[in-house]
Amino acid sequence: MSHPYTISGIDIGNSQVKVVIARIGDSLRPEILGTGSAVSEGLRRGMVVDMEETIDNIGSAVQQAEAMAGTQIKRAFVAVNGLHIKTQVSRGVIAVSRADNEISQNDIDRVVGAASVVSMPANREIIHVTPRNFIVDGTEYVKNPLGMKGVRLEADVLIIDGLSPYLRNIAKCVNENNIEVAGLVYAPLAASLSSLDKSQKEHGVINLDFGGGTSTLTVFEEADLVHSAVIPFGSKHITNDLAIALRTSLDIAERIKLEHCSTSNAEDLRKRENIDLSHLIGEENFVVPKKQLVKVVDARVGELLDIVESELKKVSKTGILPAGVVLSGGGSNLPGFAFLVKDKLRLPVKIAKPLGFDGANNIVGDPSFAVAVGLVLWGATETQNGRKTQKISFDGNPVFSKIKSWLKNFLP
Repeated sequence: MSHPYTISGIDIGNSQVKVVIARIGDSLRPEILGTGSAVSEGLRRGMVVDMEETIDNIGSAVQQAEAMAGTQIKRAFVAVNGLHIKTQVSRGVIAVSRADNEISQNDIDRVVGAASVVSMPANREIIHVTPRNFIVDGTEYVKNPLGMKGVRLEADVLIIDGLSPYLRNIAKCVNENNIEVAGLVYAPLAASLSSLDKSQKEHGVINLDFGGGTSTLTVFEEADLVHSAVIPFGSKHITNDLAIALRTSLDIAERIKLEHCSTSNAEDLRKRENIDLSHLIGEENFVVPKKQLVKVVDARVGELLDIVESELKKVSKTGILPAGVVLSGGGSNLPGFAFLVKDKLRLPVKIAKPLGFDGANNIVGDPSFAVAVGLVLWGATETQNGRKTQKISFDGNPVFSKIKSWLKNFLP
C-alpha cells in the first residue's frame, strides 16, 4: 500500500491562471482536492510581459486552491505555451549493442538520444522529445522494439522546443510564490491527456484548445502525436473586435461577449432580434441587432478555423480523422462554437470532459481547466512510472538549467 501524495498543476494562460491540486491514493487515480482561478493580466500570447502582475495572479489562484484543499503547494507541474514554441521531426540511428542482436532498453534510450541531437540556437531549449516510430533494419516500423531482433535501430522523434528566456520567466514567476517547478509541460500535450482517451488517439483525433490569447491544435493518429501548432487567435480577439464595433471598453465588451454573443449556428438569423445594451454601455436606447454581434463573432471564429484547416492540410488530415474534434479551453463554451467547428471541418465534435479522475467536480469539468487537469495526470504518470522530473528554479543566476527530454516514453 503506497503512501498517498499530492500533485499540483498550474496553467498560466493569457486570460486566466488555473490551479488544480489532487491526491494520489491506493487507486493510483487522482482525486481533486482543490482548484483555483484568477485573472491573468501579465501574459501576451503565452509570454510574460509583466513579471510582478503574473506573480500576483499566480499567487491569487494558488491561495484559492490551497484554501479549498487544506494543504500548501510546494512543487507543481507548469504549462508552457506561446508562438515561440516550435516542433520538428528528427531521426536517429544506432547499431544494436548486444551480440545476439536483441534490442534492449539501453538501445532504445541510445537511439532516442541520438535523434535528440539537433542543431539549435543557443537561446532555445528542448522541452520534450516524443518517440513516434522505431525502424528495425530499415524496413519494419514498430511502436516498441524492446526484445526484438535486429542489427540497425532507427527512431523518429518529435522535438518540442522553446525560447529559454520565456521559459525562464515562467519558472521565475512560479518560484517567486515559493513553489518549485517539478517540470515544464507543453500545454497542448497536457490538454490532450485530460481530454482524449486511448481509442480516440488510435483512430485519429484533433484537440482544439480555444484559449484567451492563443489557440492550440494537436493531431493524434495511431496513438502518435503527428502535428501540433499554436494559432495566434483566441477568445480575447472577439472581445477586442466587439470593443471596436460597439465603441466601448474592453471590460464591457467582455461582458457583452459572455452574456449575449454566439455564432450564427446557434441563432435563427431570420428573426430580427434586437438586444438592449443600455445598462452595460451606459447610454440610453443603445439597442443593437443580434445579427451584428453574430457577424463579429463569426468573422473571428471563421478566421481561426481557416487556419486550423490550413494546418490539417499540412499533414493531409482534412476531414479524415474518425474520432473527430475535441474542444477544450474557455473559448469552447461560446454558444454555437461546436456546431460551427462541425460544419467547417466536416467532423464530429464534442466538448472535453476530464478523464482519469476520481471525484472530479463540476469546476474541473469546465473545458477551461483542461490543461491544469492534464498537468496533474502528467505528474501522476511520471511518478507512477518512476521517472525523475526536472527541477527548474530561478535564483537570479542567468544560467538556466537545460530542460531535459524526460518524456522518452510518452504514453498516449
